[in-house]
Amino acid sequence: MTEAPALYPAPGVDPPITSEGHESIELQHVTKRFGKVTALDDVSVSFVPRKVNVLLGLSGSGKSTLLRHVNGLHRPTDGTVTTLGTPVHSASERTLRRLRGRVGMIFQHFHLVGSMSVLENVCTGRLGSLRGPRIGLFSYPRAVREDAMEQLVRVGLADKAFQRADTLSGGQQQRVAIARALIQDPAVLLADEPVASLDPVSSAGVIELLTSISEERDLTIVCSLHQVEIALDFAHRIVGLRSGQVVLDRTAAEMTREDAYGIYSAVAAPVAVDDRSWRSPR
Repeated sequence: MTEAPALYPAPGVDPPITSEGHESIELQHVTKRFGKVTALDDVSVSFVPRKVNVLLGLSGSGKSTLLRHVNGLHRPTDGTVTTLGTPVHSASERTLRRLRGRVGMIFQHFHLVGSMSVLENVCTGRLGSLRGPRIGLFSYPRAVREDAMEQLVRVGLADKAFQRADTLSGGQQQRVAIARALIQDPAVLLADEPVASLDPVSSAGVIELLTSISEERDLTIVCSLHQVEIALDFAHRIVGLRSGQVVLDRTAAEMTREDAYGIYSAVAAPVAVDDRSWRSPR
């Protein structure tokens, strides 16, 4: 009799981290509780590889919590999470560190070191792959500094490389954060409200940059947003969350503005995704 293959690697053996497979990110029946608060409630969703996936919903709907399950910053109370072939819900800390090397993340508030130069901030994206502490730009290997400059060229900020990060505009700082994530050469990029603190012009620039990067690199992006119009223009796929539950899951091409705005209505009772009675507030 042929022995069945093991579902998980032997103890002490790291599972392979890969972007191969039909779905590179999948959550199955995920519930997350923080004390008495249920942040995610039996969520099952998988994200389209090499496309832009947007999480849309009110503050407190579970968008950020879901994102943090993808790279293991949160572990589910119940359910399973698989990212790039790694069972995140049961992975060791060592395996999660390896996984995070392939999963970049950008945030609403940039998380740059203001007193550092722009170029050094981008170099910090490689700290996970380097041994020992780094103090100052020239403590990084030349290859890392050259790669960091290439990423700044890509986001249109090469001329700001030696400027302090805290002298840049909000939109420019978010571009630096994107460059810092790209230097990891990620297979997945998570973006948690990346334009929430930006003006409309800067927001449009950051969104266009993320879209073009996804296309150029075949990069899977999962991005949480509040802005319906941006989501409809930006996303390949939209997942609507309300009170920790998935209430809508469609391609943007299949979705109307009324559908999208309906994610924000009837907060107390999720509406079936095929209900066309939703109305835009506009």
